[in-house]
Amino acid sequence: MLRRPATTLHITSEDVASYEDRRAREALIAAQQARMAAAAEAQAAATAAGMEGVQQSPEAAEARLRRARDDRIVNNHGAKD
Repeated sequence: MLRRPATTLHITSEDVASYEDRRAREALIAAQQARMAAAAEAQAAATAAGMEGVQQSPEAAEARLRRARDDRIVNNHGAKD
């Protein structure tokens, strides 16, 4: 049976520097994406909190009052029967 010589790898300092640069770039991109996601989430929360005190349009308010009146009529009518 024939044996071949063991395979050897030659890693230079340039290879190590290139690897470290690539890993640092990937970490930077991941951190930027996380910051952007957190900022978008904070913006959505601020928008939702800011809309809390906004008044509804007259049509929406009228529809809400109409639904409330209809609910009262239905509930009171059912109680009398």
